[in-house]
Amino acid sequence: MAKKTKPEDDTLLDVGEAYTKTEKFVDENRSSLTYGIGGVAALIVAVLAYQSFIAAPAEAQAEESSWRAESYFEMDSIDLAAYGDGFAAGLEEIMNDHSGTAAGARAAYRMGIVHRDAGAFEEAIAAFEQAEANDDVIATLAAGNIGDCQVELGDYDAARTAFNSAISAAESGLAEAVLAPMFLYKAALVEMELGSNATAKSYLDRIVKDYPKSQQKNGAAAMAASLAGK
Repeated sequence: MAKKTKPEDDTLLDVGEAYTKTEKFVDENRSSLTYGIGGVAALIVAVLAYQSFIAAPAEAQAEESSWRAESYFEMDSIDLAAYGDGFAAGLEEIMNDHSGTAAGARAAYRMGIVHRDAGAFEEAIAAFEQAEANDDVIATLAAGNIGDCQVELGDYDAARTAFNSAISAAESGLAEAVLAPMFLYKAALVEMELGSNATAKSYLDRIVKDYPKSQQKNGAAAMAASLAGK
């Protein structure tokens, strides 16, 4: 006679024992997880919708509005670039109407240059402060130009802050080799004005050590040597 098999209920594992901890967690928190996953999905959809239907069209419109003003700027037709030609918008209008776009940031930076060259340093600073952009070169140059304007206004403490911001931005940007030594040198000059010769020398030494091929290297080495005995 064939051997009887064990009763079926003896061979089945307890369902509860078969769960892993993760499976238990999912089972016990199914509602919360469902809402959480749904919330993440909704956020992703919202971001994609914003990029497709709001950000991208805004960028396109800003680019379309700015090309003529930028052309005038490159041709040194400054008044037309800044304030328009009666048909196309000027940099000032683009800066204000297209804030938050790449074209708006470029317009703000160029408008800052217009004000700076005209000696309107406070207006230049306000424009440069609007030139925040994903472009690390524009962001770095805007911070450095704020430093230049603060020097012209005689506010060396504010210039120190601006040049340090420019240095930090340059060191993490694509144009580090050019921009970092330039703003280190300017920062050193400001530190000397403030009587902080040791800090000034440290900036100059960094130029010599870290950027030996820069245009500022020889001048930095000479100035650092002159500060060594002070």
